[in-house]
Amino acid sequence: MIILAVLIVVFGIAMLIPARGGRRSPRAAARLAMAVAMVFSGVSHFADPAAFTQLLPEFVPAPTAVILATGVIEILLGVGLLVSRWRQEVALALVAYLVAVFPANVYVAVADVPLEGLGGGNPWLRLPFQAIYIAWVLWAVPGTFEPARKVAARLRGSSGAVASAGHGVAQR
Repeated sequence: MIILAVLIVVFGIAMLIPARGGRRSPRAAARLAMAVAMVFSGVSHFADPAAFTQLLPEFVPAPTAVILATGVIEILLGVGLLVSRWRQEVALALVAYLVAVFPANVYVAVADVPLEGLGGGNPWLRLPFQAIYIAWVLWAVPGTFEPARKVAARLRGSSGAVASAGHGVAQR
């Protein structure tokens, strides 16, 4: 829930404080807010790794290393949202990351893991917020799925060429 507060506060501040070229668009403010929220979350992994390791099931090997690695990933994703050249790719990676960590949130809710050091709250309420964060990214970065569509088109094109080539050989 702290991440949602960071998103809302930074979004509000970003809308109030003009950018270099004048007033900031709502999407630009949303991107900045998500970038700050991801960096905040990633740094939190380093500031208090024990608070995050409690969220992992016991079978996860090297839980502190996993938490620190995810902290690095979150920081990189946050910074990446600010780089216009890679924004769509980073947004797609962030959506994939948010989907990938969702099972950990389910585990926390089902196992009734206490959220000590993480703002507390009801772990079941955390689940729908994952969808809100994903929707936030998709709205803030138009064309997020475009890099995936390009790769899929290239794969279809190359597999189509292979299939056509193979079909032509079969007819001879």
